[in-house]
Amino acid sequence: MAKAPVRLLDLMRQTEDPHVINLAAGIPSSDFLPLDALKSAMEAELASRAREMFSYHRPEGAGLLRDAIREYLAVRGVRVTSDQVLVTTGCSGALASMMGAVLKKGDTVVCEGPAYYGQLELLRAIGVKFRMVATAVGQEPDPAKWEKALKAKPKPKLLLVTSTLSNPSGATLREEWRPRLVEICKKAGVPILEDDIYGDLLGRARPKPLRAFDDGSTVLYVTSFSKTVAPGLRIGFALPGKWMDEAADRQCRQTIHGGVPPEYVTAAFLRSGRMESHLEMLQSVYAKRRELALGILLRELPAGVHAEDPKGGYMLWVRGGSPKVMDEVAKQCLGQGVAVVGGGIFFANPPKEACFRLNCARATPEDLAKGVGIFCKVLQAAVGKKK
Repeated sequence: MAKAPVRLLDLMRQTEDPHVINLAAGIPSSDFLPLDALKSAMEAELASRAREMFSYHRPEGAGLLRDAIREYLAVRGVRVTSDQVLVTTGCSGALASMMGAVLKKGDTVVCEGPAYYGQLELLRAIGVKFRMVATAVGQEPDPAKWEKALKAKPKPKLLLVTSTLSNPSGATLREEWRPRLVEICKKAGVPILEDDIYGDLLGRARPKPLRAFDDGSTVLYVTSFSKTVAPGLRIGFALPGKWMDEAADRQCRQTIHGGVPPEYVTAAFLRSGRMESHLEMLQSVYAKRRELALGILLRELPAGVHAEDPKGGYMLWVRGGSPKVMDEVAKQCLGQGVAVVGGGIFFANPPKEACFRLNCARATPEDLAKGVGIFCKVLQAAVGKKK
């Protein structure tokens, strides 16, 4: 009997086990939530807007939040009006709404290989066909490689890319390539779905989003505040462009609208001016966590297995060796109290080499060091060779 594939559902359930050092699910640590700022925002909104907070409102999202998002985007080089913003339940909700508006069963989608498994699950549920473009830190696909994939038959209906700190590879498309990629897709008549959920974790080096080089006719943009502010708020948003009405209608039929109190709290936090200093703190903390994990990996990984530094975010992509060891390594690690995820779930087809994604954010520094050490020892035993 074939082994059941690991699902997003399985990884999220696993995060609640207090006896496991979780390096698997890509979720941030609750230690770095801006709790004081969020508490102040909540109290202020309850004092001034309680009636509005607990009433129905527009399916597109609270006007106050859409206004705050407009200003947030302007700092990042994206100029939009508030009525171009669709508030969603997290980035996953934004992805589902955009994919549902553009795709149908049998369509072909060009995407990265590897790609975030949540994206792949949503696409599989629609019933699309995949055309993957290989990517890695230092080996990001240039516009010519994307263009080649777009020109192959059948013509794709969508190009999906996590443009900055792609999950799981950590790859970031160069800013000088971005206008050209938008131009190529516009000329080909293929929309781009840009997932920018990790962009703010790259710091001052972050490139402008692809959407900064478009007027909304080609690039559909999605992101959320789950990786930066607070995942429990479940606040994401999309810039659907010309697909706005269809996406809003689809979302309205599913949920009417999102949770209003979190939208008001998020808007107040964005208006408070604390976002940029909070991001600087996260970038500093996560850089130290990556440095800790990379140091251990550099010393302890078996010969032929390596990990690259994505220069931002909190996840590392480890790859090399036979893909046959992935399931056994994950099983053996879990038996020793460490959860890791094999990289097979990040591909439409089985990968040609072993690969693992490690989350450096959720565990304490002590547990992170212990967990990465156990992972390396298990991998050494499975591969059977040391450096």
